[in-house]
Amino acid sequence: MDAQYKISRRTVLQAAGVTALAPISARAQTVSAGAFPSRQVRIVVPYTPGGTNDVMARAIAQKLQEMWPHPVIVENKPGAAGNIGASDVVRAEADGHTLLLTNININSMNPALIDRMPFDPQKDLAPISLLGTTALALVVHPSVPANNTQELIAYLKKRPGQLSYASSGNGSPQHLSAEMFKALTGTRVLHIPYRGAAPGVADVVAGQLEMTVGVVNQLIPHIRSGRLKAIGVTSKKRQPSLPDVPTLDESGVPGYESEIWLGLCAPAATPAPVIRQINAAVHKILTMPDVVTRLNGQGLEVLTSTPDQMRQRAADDLVRWTKIIKTAGIKAE
Repeated sequence: MDAQYKISRRTVLQAAGVTALAPISARAQTVSAGAFPSRQVRIVVPYTPGGTNDVMARAIAQKLQEMWPHPVIVENKPGAAGNIGASDVVRAEADGHTLLLTNININSMNPALIDRMPFDPQKDLAPISLLGTTALALVVHPSVPANNTQELIAYLKKRPGQLSYASSGNGSPQHLSAEMFKALTGTRVLHIPYRGAAPGVADVVAGQLEMTVGVVNQLIPHIRSGRLKAIGVTSKKRQPSLPDVPTLDESGVPGYESEIWLGLCAPAATPAPVIRQINAAVHKILTMPDVVTRLNGQGLEVLTSTPDQMRQRAADDLVRWTKIIKTAGIKAE
């Protein structure tokens, strides 16, 4: 009996030791077998509440919670141009229960702007799907005697360095989009960075600065009131909310395209079956009429993709923005 007891006890201890040494492997197998989600899911938004990323995250989280048997929460972790929240997800367990509401800044701009990135978005994040885009618009104060792109280019070229534009911060999409305009048109305009979009737009409305590039949805009230003139939108196609405003590409700046895209990522080693399951759920959500209406009302156009398409979009944008950033000599503050 003693010998049998010792053998049995040793066997149990060995089994327990194997289990203790490989919890992640066992969990990964369980997840791969389709038991996802097995607990609360957290979507990290690396910016403050109320912004575009936050709106998208909460729209998706609400529907996921209705579809899945466990809570889905949104956690805002702002700072360092989005890198604080993104780093939190990179370090999280790669089982699909921690996700990142990412965007073009984190995946395709920060790596070109920041010399010592705390992670590599291409290697350390697994793309799930693109979620949507929001266009920008180039606007000027009514005192600027230009009503279209060609008139503005001519006006700027006669006054190199004499006019100023506002951005929502150094290295922001608004900043980089304006620098792309300067690079493609050969114009010189002084950059005045602000802490956020609102104060910069307010100073352009007040006539303190002559122009800015901003998110269409945030500029529409000023455009409709006549306090700002819309010169062109930065997207490849015209925006439904500003149908009479041409794109910069069609109005004489060939090749110009700049828009902010949003996407969903997970830690790099997240099992492929989990990625596919989340991708399918998100695609279903983004076809729901109430979700589409809610997002369109915030200036977001729904966009979905495969994980590979999202990875390629981020890689292509990184190449494009790296060239603009180097040409303009931009560095993150």
